[in-house]
Amino acid sequence: MLKFSISINIVSNGVLGILFDVFFWKLVFICETQAVLSNFYIVPHGGIALDPTHFNTTNATSLKEAWMIHDSYVEIGKEIASLQPNLVFLSTPHGISDLNNFVFYYNPTASGFADTDNCQCPPCCYNVTVNLNMKVTSALLQVLSHSKNISALSGFGPPGASDSPFPLRWGEVIPLHFIPGNLTEIVILSHPSRRYSDDVSMIPELLKLGEDLYQYLESIPEKVVVMISADLAHTHSADGPYGFSKAAEPFDKAVGQWVQLQDPSSLVKTAASYVDKALSCGFTGLVMLQGILGDKRTSQWKPELLANYHPSYYGMMVAAFRRENRYRIKF
Repeated sequence: MLKFSISINIVSNGVLGILFDVFFWKLVFICETQAVLSNFYIVPHGGIALDPTHFNTTNATSLKEAWMIHDSYVEIGKEIASLQPNLVFLSTPHGISDLNNFVFYYNPTASGFADTDNCQCPPCCYNVTVNLNMKVTSALLQVLSHSKNISALSGFGPPGASDSPFPLRWGEVIPLHFIPGNLTEIVILSHPSRRYSDDVSMIPELLKLGEDLYQYLESIPEKVVVMISADLAHTHSADGPYGFSKAAEPFDKAVGQWVQLQDPSSLVKTAASYVDKALSCGFTGLVMLQGILGDKRTSQWKPELLANYHPSYYGMMVAAFRRENRYRIKF
């Protein structure tokens, strides 16, 4: 923590002098405290990234790309652990979803498993159990109550007090699996199923949601890391389940440019023009993150694109936005 120390002699004369004294002593007692909204990460949830040893390919380039994604993921997980956040805010497009509403998971604990693309559970079971922060989740529900499209889901017991864990799958388990050691408390936001058909029309709503999240997460005392669980275009290969589209490559490229250049138009205009054919499950989470970053706040975060490849039919990105100015001034 940094401290200001200023010494000066002032003789107050009249109203102006008193006003100057008040202003000056506020300045003297400014304290510069460490910003609590820390880094943002974009991470994939594909099983290939989880464990490339089970990736069934004879293409040496694809295998190399898979390991580069995985290794970048490992480093990001270590970085998050080193930050020692009090809270991880996780956005998932592949969770328990409402048709229309964004929903927070509202059980005190959550648990689940993921497997890899070519080795199902069992035997390839990757398990995660986490504590969900009910205090922050409840506050977010209140803060975002102006929106008609925000709600919460609880399971197997009273809201916010169930003895049973809320179910998780790959969209949440894979990002959380990569954070080593004892996990901090988590808040999980699941995107609505209408993202499949309305992703582009949701852009203004997503940007506003991101702005509201920024305002709240920046104000609380917890040190917060944001993780966006997202895969990119799912139409890179004719052999894949969604076929091939010429939109896949330019979509992934535009998203990469958005990260590297911090250019919102690359995401909300260029990538948006391709997404309905590229079929990206992560698009809405990325747009929400742009809302958190904000057009006028981007200079506070330094971007790094660690990986952006499609070793299989779908694209995967590992990226970080690290806060440059880790301090904020408070009176």
